[in-house]
This record gives sequence, C-alpha cells and structure tokens, in this order.
Amino acid sequence: MERTILIAGATGLVGAKVLEMALQDPRVGRVIAVVRRPLADHPKLEQWVGPDLSKALKETRPDAVICCLGTTINKEKGDKEAFIHVDQELVLGLGRWASGPAMRFCVISSLGANARSMVFYNRVKGTVEDALRGMDFEALHVFQPSILDGPRSEIRTGERIGLVLMRAIAPLLPPKVRPMRHDVLAKALINTALGTDKGAQIHTYKRIVELASQ
Repeated sequence: MERTILIAGATGLVGAKVLEMALQDPRVGRVIAVVRRPLADHPKLEQWVGPDLSKALKETRPDAVICCLGTTINKEKGDKEAFIHVDQELVLGLGRWASGPAMRFCVISSLGANARSMVFYNRVKGTVEDALRGMDFEALHVFQPSILDGPRSEIRTGERIGLVLMRAIAPLLPPKVRPMRHDVLAKALINTALGTDKGAQIHTYKRIVELASQ
C-alpha cells in the first residue's frame, strides 16, 4: 500500500535528498513538504508553504513524519536562542502536531545528544530526544549520525577540513564517529518511515547503514 510521508526541513543537506528519494520511491504515494518557499512541482508532491512551521501545518495526517529540521550556531551567528528555536522549539512543535498512536516519527539528532551534557549543542539535542520520547507515537526513530558528509550549499571551511581528515582515517575510527554520507542517512530515514515496527529506537552509524540497505 502506498504511503504518505511528510518531510520537514526538505531544503537542507539531508532533507533535500530525502525529498528526492521519496518522490522516486514506488512505496510512497504522496509526499508532503513543509517549506517556507515553493519548490518545483511534482505529481506526487504536495507543498505546505508558510512563513514558519506552525502556520504551514494543516490537519491532514500523513502515515509518517521525517524531521530534518536543524541549523548551526555559526549559521545563526552565535545566537543560541535562534538555534534553540529551530533545533528544539520547531522540532517539538512538529512532534506535538504529529503525536498520535498511529504515527511514525523519524528525526535527525546527533551523536552525543544528552540533556545533561556540558556541551550546548548536545544538550539541546538531548532535551529534544527526551521530550519526544514522552509523546505518543506508534514508532519513534532517533538518528544520531556523526559529522554529515555531502554537498552543502554553504561554505563550512572547518567542517570541510575535518571531513577530509576523517575520510582518510575512517577505517580506523570506531563506527559511531565515522562520517555519515547524507544519501545513506536519507535512505535509512525513508526505509524506517515506511516500516512496521513499534516503540522508540536510537540509531547510530552501523545501524543507519543497515537500515539504508533494506
């Protein structure tokens, strides 16, 4: 049976790839993209366009939600409140909207996420994970990749240098901290959104690769 998937954050590195793959996947009958600005039309694509997430969401219930929302402190010019708004408030707002016993919710978090972490980024991610686990979903899948590897539109010099180094020594690194290819993560998100399992699960590098190959 063809399914309906809602994607939030469909213009970012991973979200754009999720959107592309979902539109090509024969298992998916309809894709809902929540966006600020219209995307190119596609027969399977329904676009919910609004200035912010809360104004774009409608009453229609998809079969699953894939949340790729996220920003960086650098992108927000050091503004922690702006970072919290995107990575915590918007994600939890989407979670509350989607919450229900028949809903599958997949979200990109981060390796090291911990609500008690001394690291601001990890603490925000951990806080979000804890809050989502308190919501009512048929299945909650939290993806915790390490550094993401893919073609970004913005320049991140430090991250690029780090990626080059990590690619070179990847075979020597513990699986959890290896760079995660954006297309592999996208495929894993789609396969999980279309699954039938129940309950909450956390996925790191090795399991993400396995999910992508299913």
